[in-house]
Amino acid sequence: MIEQIKNDLQDIAETIKAVVDIDITIMNRELLRVAGTGKLKKKVGLNAPRNSVFEKCLKSGKSYFIENPGNCSECIVCETKTQCDEKAEVCFPIIIDGRAEGVIAMIIFDESKKDMFLKKRDSYKNFDRRMGELISFRIKEKKMHHKLECKSTELLTIIDSVNEGIITIDNHNRILSLNRYIKEKFKLKETCLVNKDVDRIIPKRIVDKFQPSNYYIEEETVTLDFNKSRFNFLLSVRPIISNGEIYGAVITFKDFNKLQQSVFKIDGKNSMFRFKDIIGSSSIFTQVKDQVKQVAKKDMPVLLLGESGTGKELFARAIHYESYRKNEVFMPINCGAIPETLMESELFGYEKGAFTGASNSGKMGKFEIAKDGTIFLDEIGDLPLHMQVKLLRVLEEKEIMRIGGVSTIKVNPRIIAATNKDLYDLVEKGQFREDLFYRLNVIPIRIPALRQRGNDILELSQYFLDRYNNIYDKNIKGFSQKVKEMFLEYSWPGNVRELQNLIEYAMNFEKKDLITSETIGRRTGEGSSNVLEGDSLKDMVLKYEKRIINNFIEKYGSDTDSKKLIAKKLRISPATLYRKMDKS
Repeated sequence: MIEQIKNDLQDIAETIKAVVDIDITIMNRELLRVAGTGKLKKKVGLNAPRNSVFEKCLKSGKSYFIENPGNCSECIVCETKTQCDEKAEVCFPIIIDGRAEGVIAMIIFDESKKDMFLKKRDSYKNFDRRMGELISFRIKEKKMHHKLECKSTELLTIIDSVNEGIITIDNHNRILSLNRYIKEKFKLKETCLVNKDVDRIIPKRIVDKFQPSNYYIEEETVTLDFNKSRFNFLLSVRPIISNGEIYGAVITFKDFNKLQQSVFKIDGKNSMFRFKDIIGSSSIFTQVKDQVKQVAKKDMPVLLLGESGTGKELFARAIHYESYRKNEVFMPINCGAIPETLMESELFGYEKGAFTGASNSGKMGKFEIAKDGTIFLDEIGDLPLHMQVKLLRVLEEKEIMRIGGVSTIKVNPRIIAATNKDLYDLVEKGQFREDLFYRLNVIPIRIPALRQRGNDILELSQYFLDRYNNIYDKNIKGFSQKVKEMFLEYSWPGNVRELQNLIEYAMNFEKKDLITSETIGRRTGEGSSNVLEGDSLKDMVLKYEKRIINNFIEKYGSDTDSKKLIAKKLRISPATLYRKMDKS
């Protein structure tokens, strides 16, 4: 520790020499001289003698006053006793944290000064002691300063490593520091904004809230325009308080867009689905799974074909989680469920104030959120023609532009599309663009209908039975033989989704240990003569329509927009749909 302030110690020694005209020497714990005056200055960098008074002072932690160096008991074993030319001396240990870390000594070499030195021995002893204490204090101060520097460096390193923007300001809203994130985000030079008003970065309407809120703001959405770029942040402010007074504040900036992406990533990981999770071991289904596994790791478009309810989204999720994009966002988009007027803003986002009712901070589109992940375009056959043009351009240019935006945003998602329609037929009719069709149809994969999968029906039935036993805390053991035969003979127009819904229904109403045909028949209208007895053809049609409408509501929802979509798919007017719902 003494080595760290040896330049200061030399200055102290020279000052003492100038005041009292007595030579000074200062040594560290290894008895290496680190400072000296007069003839002792030449010995700086050399060790003091072994077994000398200096060594005794260091080891004992006591002070010594030597009247006759070389002839006193303290010097009897000193290795330089015979060559010593000192006339008198006083030495004190330098104590730091209870331990002797060095020695300071005042030495007389001139016989004419010795008498005066001896007469003032108490004064010199006191002076030497105070000098030792002064050096000790200086070393502690240096040590504390070093610790503060280390802590400051540690704190700055932590602040710079945080993946959020951090700005500190004083109580006049002047910038004191900016972390690396902010400098890189805004492309700033090291100190170009230090001591400048923070409203150069943050809108004045936000800055004006600082003092009235006592510098406490919790995650307020803010859009910053800086260096011809626009940023969306969640801004928080916390006061810096000392002795009850506010001396400034810490402002943090969380990237709103990245937070959105993180939410989708977390949600996606919670619904992770792999090929091993897809139930079915029939030869036709196993062949399809093997086919899909082969293309999963190949970064190219996939078109999944098959009837509604066959599990196209499950295959899309499995492809994503078996690909190198598995840690990015999986974004499912139902092209038939988004109102046509909102389609472009949902897919590509919009800027602040782009249209009436737009969010003040703008909005990221689904393509931007999943720009490096996988986008699953379900029911691609229902995509409006004008959006087909925009989608094709995005796929070819790998960039989007928000509604109301002036600059493009690079995106590079993998596209998996799915449809239950005949896209060839739609292309022939001019309802689907041929160029987009060939862009999506790089690897077409047809997923078989449930009725084609044989015993997979029973395997899936058992899977859903076990699942709903757990959910509803029941203990139904299986299916009657009659139900198994019904399942294998039934055509399953709703495929796996219909099977799942049917078993959930049966689990809620079955009172026996096995699912019976009577319970199934109450839902399907099959397997029980009592169900149909006395029903007119009109009643049967009404019941069938009710099942169809309920299936669509389960799939698309029951709000106004969903009902409009259902009416469109059933090729009836919304008024007719409502009338049939009232009758049912």
